Amino acid sequence: MSSELDLERLTELQGLLGKGLPEIVKTLLSELHRAFADIDRALAHDELPAAALAAHAARNSALMIEARPVLGALAELEASARRQDAAATLAANQRLHEAWPSLQRRLELAAAGPG
Repeated sequence: MSSELDLERLTELQGLLGKGLPEIVKTLLSELHRAFADIDRALAHDELPAAALAAHAARNSALMIEARPVLGALAELEASARRQDAAATLAANQRLHEAWPSLQRRLELAAAGPG
């Protein structure tokens, strides 16, 4: 298992959802992009409760594939936003933005198949 992504989970999801890997990855990427945009929008307007809700939604998607360290950043972001700790929430969002590109690439490569 990769420290960023459990590729076996993607394979399991194919069987559970009856969908191909490219379609599953496209859905996950869409859900995560939307949630991350919601987080950024909420933080830009100092709306920590909305940021917590968006982080929770993103965690649900990331949990499906055990995507670390994105999961850790999202968990911290959600918890700190619920505590109304703006500084910790912003720091967790920065870690999320640092971790996301690598996970996104891994998902895209997994969807593309062996190559």
